[in-house]
Amino acid sequence: MRILVTGGAGFIGSHLVDALLERGDKVVVLDDFSRGHESNISPNVELIRGDVRLEETWDVICSTYKPEIIHHLAAVNGTRKFHREADRVVDVNINGTINAVNAAIKHGSMLIFYSSPEAFGEQLEMPLSNSSSSLFTPANLHQRHSYGSSKYVGEIICQHAARKGLEVRIVRPYNVYGPRLNGGEDGQVVSMMMKSKPIEVHGDGLQTRSFTWIGDLIEGIIKVQDSDLATGSAFNLGTDEEITMLDLANRISLITGSDIVHIKENLGDSRRRVPDLSENIKINWKATTSLNQGLSKSR
Repeated sequence: MRILVTGGAGFIGSHLVDALLERGDKVVVLDDFSRGHESNISPNVELIRGDVRLEETWDVICSTYKPEIIHHLAAVNGTRKFHREADRVVDVNINGTINAVNAAIKHGSMLIFYSSPEAFGEQLEMPLSNSSSSLFTPANLHQRHSYGSSKYVGEIICQHAARKGLEVRIVRPYNVYGPRLNGGEDGQVVSMMMKSKPIEVHGDGLQTRSFTWIGDLIEGIIKVQDSDLATGSAFNLGTDEEITMLDLANRISLITGSDIVHIKENLGDSRRRVPDLSENIKINWKATTSLNQGLSKSR
């Protein structure tokens, strides 16, 4: 199949591209390399440097390559960026998604939109499901929810298009980790803890998350793409193995030998995050890699 992956040079995107190539698909990657790296991409991929906010970029790519499927991963991510670059987060994430939807409609492509559990904000009732409400605290307190709210709006845009007949599916990856995960200042927690000396834990460390090995996630994404039952649905791709950040730090400390320190809490950080996995029955998928197994492969 002909497949366009936006953000395909990033962590999740590059692993997805590898899996698609292994299946024999023809893949085009659109990335601005603000977060991704060209070294992540196979030479067998058509690689285009561009901005998902520009309609003309979408028109040229889709007219030239005629993708049957669009995986729209491109977004501004990184918790510190949510505060520091809130305007850019909203601009890229929302306008990029609008362009992805319009391109899919215009060129007759299936769209797979990558949302996030951050789309639920600070919702306390667990597990998070497709019937859960999103809860965002006042914008004058902090800008953490620039990202989560942009993903929530993205889901609205996609569901609206689905009602008008677009073949669209939504995935929410839950705290994915593995090779190529960004561990820098704007990285994700597992990789940051792996590379930090000492390991920094925000606040009391009793916030919980459910972590997903990248290999399991990619299997789930492929099943979402291939399933005849996934149209218009949103899938929480993750595990319900809930642990605290302090527990995560302790497990990583045993692997790396680094000490643990507590620093100030992250504003707007949700206290719990556990996915409801019942929708995944439609795609016959379940994550099978435990956190301890995954961490041992992440060294």
